[in-house]
Amino acid sequence: MATVEAALHMIYNGVKHDDAEEEKPDQHSFLILAITAFATSIDALAVGVGLAFVDVNILVAAFAIGVATTVMVTIGVMPGRVLGTVVGKRAEIVGGVVLMLVGATILYEHLSAV
Repeated sequence: MATVEAALHMIYNGVKHDDAEEEKPDQHSFLILAITAFATSIDALAVGVGLAFVDVNILVAAFAIGVATTVMVTIGVMPGRVLGTVVGKRAEIVGGVVLMLVGATILYEHLSAV
């Protein structure tokens, strides 16, 4: 359900016409940032506990995770900056549609497995 809501919000933001040429970036409250930090910490805790049960060198695993994260973020951000200015609002609409398709595919797979 959250996927549908997020997708519809993305599509709405891509379609709506703003009179202001320059939009003010969204300001996040301290509560939202604290909740996000807490959720990230829970995720890191789960990964750490999972790695404790596997026979791996924790330093090598942490280094590999850090390098992989850096590479993936760089691969996403660099073209994203260019595409964001070139494509603009249409990218948000396409992203919303793709998110809806992913959600529909997951729903279909779960319902057809029953």
